[in-house]
Amino acid sequence: METASDEKPIVGFSTGEPGGIGPQLLLTILQGDAWKSEFIPVLYAPRRLIEQWRAFLGFSQLKYHLIRNPQEARPETLNLIDLPCKDEFRLRTSSPENGAIARLSFARAVEDARKGFFKLLVTLPVDKATFYDPDRFPYRGHTEYFAHLYPDRPLMVMVGETLRVAVATEHIPLSEVSRALTPDRVERTITRFVEALQVDFAIPQPRIAVLALNPHAGDDGLIGGEEKDWLRPLIARLSERYRVGGPYPADGFFGARQFYQVDGILALYHDQGLIPFKLLESWEGYQYTAGLPFVRTAPDHGVAYDKVGTNEVALDSLSAAIWNGLLILQRRQNALAYLSSSSS
Repeated sequence: METASDEKPIVGFSTGEPGGIGPQLLLTILQGDAWKSEFIPVLYAPRRLIEQWRAFLGFSQLKYHLIRNPQEARPETLNLIDLPCKDEFRLRTSSPENGAIARLSFARAVEDARKGFFKLLVTLPVDKATFYDPDRFPYRGHTEYFAHLYPDRPLMVMVGETLRVAVATEHIPLSEVSRALTPDRVERTITRFVEALQVDFAIPQPRIAVLALNPHAGDDGLIGGEEKDWLRPLIARLSERYRVGGPYPADGFFGARQFYQVDGILALYHDQGLIPFKLLESWEGYQYTAGLPFVRTAPDHGVAYDKVGTNEVALDSLSAAIWNGLLILQRRQNALAYLSSSSS
């Protein structure tokens, strides 16, 4: 449905936490010219917020074009879909009002992506303390909202220069991980991960390592029974269809740098995968959500209130989310074109 340009894709941006580092990073990137020949940005944010950030950063020369929907977007300029707001925003901190705008921006951007107005959505970091609302938005993060819209499909994957780490249980307390993990859930996750690596990363036969839940992979049941009872048999069965191995004790796997031998790693819980990912990839990685009808990427860091307004910020992660998102979009389109030509 994109109509602004047949050559340049429209990229939708949700503003994230209005007082966090996200708007500063995005506006800094858009101050340059490298993007102008590659994509058309559409940002969902209150005009008042953008004016406040322009004044705060001294970006008075950064122009924008007000639009009602992405079909009105113009190339080589920031296109802004103005969202309603009542007051000025608090920078370097959050507030209930900031959280409400972060939710509205995200929901509007996702709605337009689902309508086909654009095929790449980049979400800026949110503050989960105010983004979550038990009555209006009962989701712990972006991925949980996607899971609500597309049950059993979204998969959070952290992507860097060296690692691609998928997470089976996402944002849940550690005390709930064991109950949340089931053979069916892990099998579906591995299948989605394989499909994503094949289509969106153009790896025909991806090699996937599954990490163990317990220390020492359970030591044959001495330190937990999940590996012995069902995880190892499940992986053995799936290895007949996919190039999947494990369960590997996480400390030994990363300590011996076995990640160089695989295309993807399945972590069974959040910190098991994200701690080594962020240690090895630093601010240069990005987050990608597999299993959606559009491409979604995001920086791999949080709101960083303490960095707002300083020069101690790096554009690497957001830049990686944008440019690699465009690469994933191109690979997906190539795969669809190949399938279409093969079936005709």
